[in-house]
Amino acid sequence: MILITICAVAWAAAATWKMRKLKKDVYDFADAVEGQLDALASGKEPEGALDMEDSLTGRISEKLSRISHIMERRAQESSQEKQQVQELIADISHQTRTPLANQKICLEILRDELQTLQESGETVQSALEFLDRLEHQTDKLDFLLESLVKMSRLETGIIQISKENQDLRPALERALSAAVPAASAKGIRLTAEIGEDGIFLPHDGKWTEEAVYNLLDNGVKYTPEGGQVSLEVRQGELFTEIHVRDTGKGITQERQAQVFTRFYREPEVHDQNGIGIGLYLTRKIAELQKGYVEVRSVPGEGSDFCISLPNAPV
Repeated sequence: MILITICAVAWAAAATWKMRKLKKDVYDFADAVEGQLDALASGKEPEGALDMEDSLTGRISEKLSRISHIMERRAQESSQEKQQVQELIADISHQTRTPLANQKICLEILRDELQTLQESGETVQSALEFLDRLEHQTDKLDFLLESLVKMSRLETGIIQISKENQDLRPALERALSAAVPAASAKGIRLTAEIGEDGIFLPHDGKWTEEAVYNLLDNGVKYTPEGGQVSLEVRQGELFTEIHVRDTGKGITQERQAQVFTRFYREPEVHDQNGIGIGLYLTRKIAELQKGYVEVRSVPGEGSDFCISLPNAPV
């Protein structure tokens, strides 16, 4: 009887000790979790308190650390995007300020010219020249705004790529035709090797035309007067390659991956018209058609931009 009593007392003491230890562990665990959550809430890296062993506390510690890294990365991305938006706004402001100012000047002069209009051919010719300048500045503004709209619609999925197994040549010919005026104005030779036979593959004709035109326009824009821009198509077993080569300034190796990012512009060409959307749109259009775009370039020797689109499965 005495032995049973002693055992009961010992069991009760052990149970009480275990309960106290468990209670202490729970409080310590809660304090540690609260400390790490406070660190997360204040934007700091969680420190210390939870061990990393394969236990409940270890798993929670690992999750909290992972959440901290995710939050930190997202904060960095948000900061970078904010910086990009600020640069974009500044660039758009700069790009639009000049044509708007020119429009106002042309309108004022044109109004004065028309008010004093006489039978003189010189006066009429002067008014027509200012109208031409006004139209040119309006076209520049229209281009900037249209590029922003296209980018926004593609990124938000408002415009969907609709692929059909059709001849690629009509889209290429339309892109070439659109690039001819700018090339002619700079005396740039524009050539094409696309063959006479059909080039059938699944693609969206309208958006493929847009992607190819962006490459041609980019080549014309950054090729000096008297240079050359060429279009060539190569059909492989898996992909059809659309090459646009120019004899322009070329791109350094470390910048070749950056030229396809949104709003990127080479430091030395900020005096040129544009806001760094054309090549980004080309990459986006190629990717939405399960293709890709790349560039090979040597500074001072020109560039070779290539859009690769998958062929129809056999």
